[in-house]
Amino acid sequence: MVNVRLPARLVLTVVLAAAADGVDAQSAGTASRPPASAASEPALSELEAQIAGAVTGLALGAALGSRTEDTVPELRPLRGVDAVLAGSAVALYAGSVILGRQRAKQAVPPMGGINGFDRKVRTVAVGNRSLENRRLLDHVSSGTLMVALFQPVGMLAAADVPNRWSRDLPVLAEATAVTLSVNAFVKHLTRRSRPRAHFCEDERMVVPCPPDVRVSFFSGHTSSAFVAAVAGGTLADFHHLPNRKWIWASGLTFASATGVLRIMSDQHYATDVLTGMVAGSLAGWLIPKLHEPDPVTPASAATPPPPPPATALPVVLRSGRSTALLTVGAAGGGPYVGFHVQW
Repeated sequence: MVNVRLPARLVLTVVLAAAADGVDAQSAGTASRPPASAASEPALSELEAQIAGAVTGLALGAALGSRTEDTVPELRPLRGVDAVLAGSAVALYAGSVILGRQRAKQAVPPMGGINGFDRKVRTVAVGNRSLENRRLLDHVSSGTLMVALFQPVGMLAAADVPNRWSRDLPVLAEATAVTLSVNAFVKHLTRRSRPRAHFCEDERMVVPCPPDVRVSFFSGHTSSAFVAAVAGGTLADFHHLPNRKWIWASGLTFASATGVLRIMSDQHYATDVLTGMVAGSLAGWLIPKLHEPDPVTPASAATPPPPPPATALPVVLRSGRSTALLTVGAAGGGPYVGFHVQW
């Protein structure tokens, strides 16, 4: 087995760069919106929501990460497959940047139709909500995303599991980096219009309509939230943390809330969110699974107890050239009788 120490800066750079790409793409339309046509900003800014979410996630993870068991299994060490995954994430993200620049120079294709499922879900989830309230829900979704992302970090800090910063955190960052890189590449490949841009002309929520950045499929917020929730719960299971059921429940709750808010804020369609749920959950389970601890064998089963001491009383009988040896005693918790004759 080849142990590979992944460069933490490389993985974290991919995570932060991919996350920044999603935020920039989302805010590109609001930067050029004329002040006269723009709705007033909500009371909660996106930065405030992100800070509050990060603090909440750390506190929640620390509260649930306490452990009482003496023996905590440790993850398997990082291997060559981790280097391959990290390198693939970097290459995929770089490819998404190149693809995005090439698509930006091309003519914008028609928006295309919206399937009935997405249209019906949007009608129920968005309704007649004002643009200001949609932006508020958009900011809140960034806060719930931060809770889901930082909860596993707080859990690891409080649980004090072996090699938490050299194995658990890199595995968590690796799963997140792979998810964000795939998401960035698929966004620029599919070029699906966000619902707020698709329905802008019909609903006249803002005039003129913001530029269509074409990064709707699939939801980066949702996939990031679910990869953190599932990976954090999987790590809690591996380490036998006593509160692992609550870690799963709280992580999936905030991840689900993030997905629902992305639809209610008119940032994504239902299929964008559902795909993000599947992609994030798959990476959050599969990558930590590569480092599942070896099963712990109980000490009693590993080394059988030594047999109890045997006691014997030999009796020698001689007759001419023949010799008989009679042994009477106890062995293994029961009586023992042995008879040996030599001619």
